[in-house]
Amino acid sequence: SVEGMSKLVSNLLDLSRIEAGINLKLSKVPAQLIIETVMASLKPQAAQKKIEFSREHPEGDPIFLEVDSDLLVQSLYNLVENAVKYTPMNGKIIVGLSKGESMVVFSVTDTGIGIAPLDLPHMFEKFYRSNRRESYQQRGSGLGLAIVKSIAERHGGRVWVESFLGKGSTFYLEIPLAQEKVAA
Repeated sequence: SVEGMSKLVSNLLDLSRIEAGINLKLSKVPAQLIIETVMASLKPQAAQKKIEFSREHPEGDPIFLEVDSDLLVQSLYNLVENAVKYTPMNGKIIVGLSKGESMVVFSVTDTGIGIAPLDLPHMFEKFYRSNRRESYQQRGSGLGLAIVKSIAERHGGRVWVESFLGKGSTFYLEIPLAQEKVAA
């Protein structure tokens, strides 16, 4: 109970800081490193549920992003953590990366319970929780996806989801390769 309350307060503070427009701490980081960091930290939870955990990204040179790496790690972590939470035993999760001309897209695909069409438009709203019994069995504050959306928007990006009940979901996080420079 205390742990849950602590996580809620932490999430609320994170969200308010992001929405308040705190300056991003920008640095050039390889997108592949963001994925490696997140997957390494969630590997034990995935292993407990015997989830096949893999990544798909282009071979060759690293794809460098100009981002606030702590925030980007947090947003991808939230997406992968949800995938682990909502994927049953022996499921699969693939963390993907693709590069466009000026953007990079992270994807998190799972073989989880899926999201009802009625819930899809509300997934990134603060405190939104599905009324489905399968969803309510998982504890959460309803802030994780709102945080992902805020981080994406602070970077000039966006987030969206495609899902089918009983088949799983794919969450997409699109981030520009470089941040727009603001004239002083």
